[in-house]
Amino acid sequence: MHVVIIGAGWAGVAAAIHAVEHGARVTVIEERPYIGGRARSFPDRETNTVIDNGQHIMMGCYREVLHVLRTLGTDHQLDRQAALRVGFVDAGGKRDVLDASALPGKLGVALGILRLQQLPLKARLAAMRFALRLTLHRIDSSGMTCKELFARYRQPAELVSRLWEPIVLATMNASINDASADVFCTVMRLAFLGSTEDSQILVPRRGLSDLLEPFTDWLRAHGGSVHTSVAVERLTVAQDRVTSVVLSTGEEITDVDAVVSCVPQRALTRICAASQYPLVDLHEPAVSPIVSVYLWYSAQWMTTDLVAALGTATQWIFNKHQTTPGLVALTISAASDIAGQERDMIVAGCDAEVRQLFPKELNGVKLLHSQVIKEKAATPVFTPAANAERIASDALGIENLRIAGDWVQTGLPATLEGAAFSGVLAASDLLPA
Repeated sequence: MHVVIIGAGWAGVAAAIHAVEHGARVTVIEERPYIGGRARSFPDRETNTVIDNGQHIMMGCYREVLHVLRTLGTDHQLDRQAALRVGFVDAGGKRDVLDASALPGKLGVALGILRLQQLPLKARLAAMRFALRLTLHRIDSSGMTCKELFARYRQPAELVSRLWEPIVLATMNASINDASADVFCTVMRLAFLGSTEDSQILVPRRGLSDLLEPFTDWLRAHGGSVHTSVAVERLTVAQDRVTSVVLSTGEEITDVDAVVSCVPQRALTRICAASQYPLVDLHEPAVSPIVSVYLWYSAQWMTTDLVAALGTATQWIFNKHQTTPGLVALTISAASDIAGQERDMIVAGCDAEVRQLFPKELNGVKLLHSQVIKEKAATPVFTPAANAERIASDALGIENLRIAGDWVQTGLPATLEGAAFSGVLAASDLLPA
């Protein structure tokens, strides 16, 4: 069976691996000159340090992503925590750690929440009640935003700002005012209320492109091929089946048994229009930017893997010492206000915030270099309405075509796992049982 996959982001790579593992021959078409889509790495021009176009973390519950990496032999490039451990620091000098290592699974996470020092006991108990109800599926989140969910289940404001909101921003790239409560509850159950392994944080030691670098050779060794810098111009559709795929080079792939589209909505809309195929409403949601800031300091000052920053524009700080001593990566999600600022203003603001959060550690330490990366359309914003409108993989009604991507209905947020999971679902639907 010959499967043509359009797009070589994480959805396309996962779909290709799944199809090969189930006996298919796979051809991947990617219009960019590289694979990985929006999750890639490149060398900084001044320092030649390899950095990502946005800092990504993974978790033990990322089953499809981890399957991809194990298959390609790059999973050893991830640093895996023994158990969930996240530091919190705010501009007022308060510090805290959520450490789930004392007990296994969700019990460890629960004890870690109970031991948070900067939350009143009432707030910690409210978090415990909320987590218990989530575990027992006694939370009704239908049609709500996260803000409405927290209000309904009486989560104190301090708990929301110091715990729930950082999780929403990190996993959904949206504010609690907009983010779908349904998606948040799914994230909580899968990532934080599962096994010890599920809640472990995994941080890549190498660039994201390195993680997928073996894919082209792996696919070739399994009888397939990857074509980069080539776009799909149109599909030939007859009797509700794709019979050929026409490329931007003029080449036509005629031996097509199935097609998986792993491109964004706009690209798929273009392909369908060129194919003169009746369009369905793809329900393209609004998008949210992420600003990533890399700061090279003159000394290694950070001692933990990552911390959540509270009360600042900067939300997460990652220790990149394995790449270069003194290098940190800052992430600002839902960054509509920040993305429009000039680069120097962003750097100055972030450096000032980091020094405010870590005054002792950065005393006498100089900022040597910086890099700002703005992904203005980093992820879709899954509001309750947008999440309800996410389309199924068979929405185009073509018998041998399925749609994948982090925007397709998977129940997951627009993360690497959401993309990879969608690719596996789409490919599974096309392959013989």
